[in-house]
Amino acid sequence: MKSGSWTLTVCIVCALCAPAAAAPIVGTSGNVLPQGKFMIDVWATWQEYTRTYSYNLDGNGQEGWVELGDDMALTAASFVPRLLYGVTDWLTIRASLPIEDRFKDFPEADGHAASTGLGDVIVDPKILLYRGRSGYPVASLLTGVRFPTGATDSDFPLSDGSTDFCGGFAVTHAAGSFAAHLCSVYWVNGKAKGGADLKDVSVTTVTVEDALNEHWSLAWEGRATLGEDLGKYYRVYACPGVAWTDGGKLTVGLSALVPVAAKGCPAIGLYDFDWAPYLRVYYRF
Repeated sequence: MKSGSWTLTVCIVCALCAPAAAAPIVGTSGNVLPQGKFMIDVWATWQEYTRTYSYNLDGNGQEGWVELGDDMALTAASFVPRLLYGVTDWLTIRASLPIEDRFKDFPEADGHAASTGLGDVIVDPKILLYRGRSGYPVASLLTGVRFPTGATDSDFPLSDGSTDFCGGFAVTHAAGSFAAHLCSVYWVNGKAKGGADLKDVSVTTVTVEDALNEHWSLAWEGRATLGEDLGKYYRVYACPGVAWTDGGKLTVGLSALVPVAAKGCPAIGLYDFDWAPYLRVYYRF
């Protein structure tokens, strides 16, 4: 397993987002779609990795983040269209079809590598557990399967070759101009194609939305990804953003993923970025 490409791939794909009638930009809502309704949900991000985590394995330095050299380049872009369908008023099924782009240029190490193509397809049902009499709060069960459909033998692998499963919950509550969302999901990751043990991760997102008027709203979000062993891997991001809606079917949100605290792990992800844009568009019909 090449630490540069494989660990980066795993780090990027281990995340979960979901739909809502009122929805956070990055995180997940507890809402489900009405029976017979569809929604298209698309998100995109571009990340330029600027540092890597050093564990000081040779004992000659200090453990911590090290800036990549000026001649080194590592980027990842994702464009992920997702189709949702309300099977019943309490069950929504979503299918994600990610298009991934990876680029790496480490002149003194692994050399040059680049790949673009289909990533790992995810199918994740959402099951409504509770809805208050006034419509809120809403609580739902989240489940999902990630299939290894991405190329594992390309110049830069777009998949680790494992089949992964997730389970968790999402809760949404709205009052006046504010809406709050809490989502927590645990990913059980299988073994990589080369036999490497990919550590499980949990992803938790907390969001507070503030509607400024009928079209614009602000969002304050925080997202934490934690490894099995917190001493080896964690990522915490602040995700401030803004969203616009036409008041009915279309919503567009833009936020910035800004690292707050992080530590790397060879089996999950050794690289991080200074900040990354995150665009989300969803359309209900």
